[in-house]
Amino acid sequence: MLGTSVDEWAKEVKEKLDGFVQELMTDCDFNRIEGALQEMVTTLVDSLLQTVLNAALTDAGFLLTLKQFGTSLGFQFKGYRDVSVYVYTGSRIRVKSPYFVCIGKKRGRKKRGPNGRGKHVGLEVFGFIERGSRQFVSEIVQLALLCPSFQVAREVLCQRAIVLNVKTIRRFCRALGQRGLEQRGAISVEANDPMDGHTLVIGVDGGRIRERRPKRGPKKHGQRRQGYHTDWREPKLVTVYLHDADGKLVKTFAPIHDATLGNDDRVFALLESYLRNMDLNAVERIVFTGDGAPWIWTRVERLIVRLGLYSDRVFQVIDYAHATQNLYEIVELVGSKHRQRLFKKWKAFLCRGDIDGLGEAIRKVLSGRKLKRALKKWKSYFQKNALRMQYQFFRDNSLPCGSGHVESAIRRVINLRLKAPGTFWTRDMAECFLFLRSQLISGRWTIFMQNVSQKFVKLLNPDVVFV
Repeated sequence: MLGTSVDEWAKEVKEKLDGFVQELMTDCDFNRIEGALQEMVTTLVDSLLQTVLNAALTDAGFLLTLKQFGTSLGFQFKGYRDVSVYVYTGSRIRVKSPYFVCIGKKRGRKKRGPNGRGKHVGLEVFGFIERGSRQFVSEIVQLALLCPSFQVAREVLCQRAIVLNVKTIRRFCRALGQRGLEQRGAISVEANDPMDGHTLVIGVDGGRIRERRPKRGPKKHGQRRQGYHTDWREPKLVTVYLHDADGKLVKTFAPIHDATLGNDDRVFALLESYLRNMDLNAVERIVFTGDGAPWIWTRVERLIVRLGLYSDRVFQVIDYAHATQNLYEIVELVGSKHRQRLFKKWKAFLCRGDIDGLGEAIRKVLSGRKLKRALKKWKSYFQKNALRMQYQFFRDNSLPCGSGHVESAIRRVINLRLKAPGTFWTRDMAECFLFLRSQLISGRWTIFMQNVSQKFVKLLNPDVVFV
C-alpha cells in the first residue's frame, strides 16, 4: 500500500514537472510553483502517516500490550474509535484509535476530553499530546511562546496553511505545560551534562506580571461582563549555569531556567528539585548570586544544609551593581559638591571588600541625623552581608561578582512576553508559560520535548530512560 502511494505520487510529479518548468519561465512566479509542489508533498506525507498510524494502532499484538498497560493504569478497552489527529504538516488525518475508559462507574454526567473517562492510550504512547503529534505541538507552542500574542501566532500559522483558532492554540500550550509541570525539576536535565571540575553558579531573582482574577458578586446593571482584577504579581526565577576554572561561561552546558508564581519557599523547593537531579559532587565550587533581599539568603542557608554541601566550596555573592546602588543611597546624604569624589573613594572600599573601613569612612564625613541614617543602612545591608561582598577575593579566585545572568533571564523569559502592556494572565496559564518559556529560552527545548513525549513510553517500558 505504501509503495502504491509513492508510485502514484512520483508519476504525478513526473507528469507535472515539465509543465512547472514552462510556467516558471513564462510567468516567473516561483512562489506559485513552490506552493504547488509543497501541497503535493504534504498530500503524500499525510497519506503515508495515516497508513503507518492505522497499521500500528490496529496491530493485534500492540493492542494486547495496550490492554495490559491500560489495566495497570485503571483503564479498560472499549473498542476502536475514528479520531482526527494533527501531524507535523499541519493537516488533520483520520485514524482508528483504541479507546479506553476508566474502570468502574462514575456518577453524574459523562464528560469527554482530558477530564472525562476516555483516553486514547495508543496515541499517548506514540507521543501525541491533545491529539497532536510531538513535532506539531512543539511548533505550535513555540510560536505561541515567541509571538507577542496568541492572535499573532495564529496569523503566522495561517501563512503555513495551518488554520487554528486562538482557543485551540491556548489548549495545546496548557496541555504541554501541564505535562511538563508534572515532572518539573527532572524533565529537562540531562544525565550526561558536562559538569566535572566546573563552578556551578545559581541565581535567584523576581520579575513582574499582571494576574487576571475574576471579580466576585453580581454584575452591575447594564454590565455585560463581570470584569476582573489585574493585580501585579512577582514571579520568581532561578538560573543555573557553569563557569570554568578561569571564570568563563561553559557554552557546552545549556543553562537551566525556571520560574514560578509560587511564594519564596516554593521557588527554593523548585531550585532544590533541579539540584537534586544534578551531580553536585562533580562540580568544583557552587556559587549563589542575587541582590540583597533577605528572603533569598535566609533560604540559601537552609538549602545548603538540606543538600549537605561542604561550606568550603560554597560561596554566596551579592551582585556588585546592587551593592553600589545601595552605597550611592548613603552618598546622597552628603552635599552635592563632594558626592562624586566620595562615591569613588567609598566604592574602592567596597571593591576590596573592606566593609569595616567603609563604615569608618562614613563616620568621618557624616554627623547627626544623616550619620544615624547612613549607619542604619550600612549595618542592615553592608555589615550584615560583609562575607557576601568580598569582591577582591571573588575576582582573585575567578568567581562571579554579579547576577547579570539571572537579570538577563528575567528580561528574556518574563518581560518580553508575559509583561507585555495590556496582557493579563490567569494563574494556571502564567505558570505554564513561565515553565515553557524557560525551557525554550535556555536552549533545553529539545531535551524537554523528547522527555515529555516519553511519559507513557516510560510507564510501558521502565527500561526507557530520560535522554
